[in-house]
Amino acid sequence: MMKSPQLLYTRDQIMNRVDELGDELTSTLDEGAVIVGVLKGCLPFMADLVRRIDVPVEIDFLALSVFAPDSGRVRLTRDLDTDITGRQVVLVEDLVDTGLRLNFLLKHLKDRSPSEVRVCTMFDRVERRVLPINLEHVGFELDSSFVVGYGLDYGGQFRNLSELVSVDLGDLEERSDQLCEQVYALSQKEEVSSMGVSE
Repeated sequence: MMKSPQLLYTRDQIMNRVDELGDELTSTLDEGAVIVGVLKGCLPFMADLVRRIDVPVEIDFLALSVFAPDSGRVRLTRDLDTDITGRQVVLVEDLVDTGLRLNFLLKHLKDRSPSEVRVCTMFDRVERRVLPINLEHVGFELDSSFVVGYGLDYGGQFRNLSELVSVDLGDLEERSDQLCEQVYALSQKEEVSSMGVSE
């Protein structure tokens, strides 16, 4: 029997936490800091976050391809256009998991001699950490369950959800279309509920 998707964080809960992270970064960053997003999953979070940082910043992106899941073996497919030498950098991630990919990215950025590199992630799946990495700004801690929404995908789907939803990975692999309908229906139900509360 297929397990029903579970709503973990609503749009309002996520937006409230993004506001708080924006305040944290505003109080920490100097003018001219560089906000670096890791494509593609960072896009919803980063777009919301940078609009809540009240100091002038620049924006740039990195992208990676993964050779094998959880192996830590990655290849940089898009590098920075911005010179970060001597500047504060905030690396924005949607989700930090094992820490292997993040460790690669931090080494890559630090090789370019910034004054500081901070990590800001919306979600932290700390139970799966392999490498001990310090995360300066964390939205929410998650357990090891599989999640989609707010930038996190399965096969390219679900990134555009405003909420974070827990789904059974086995069900996704076996009944992707059916479960996809349930996840989006759950999201639409939450949006209607939020509109009712606000009115």
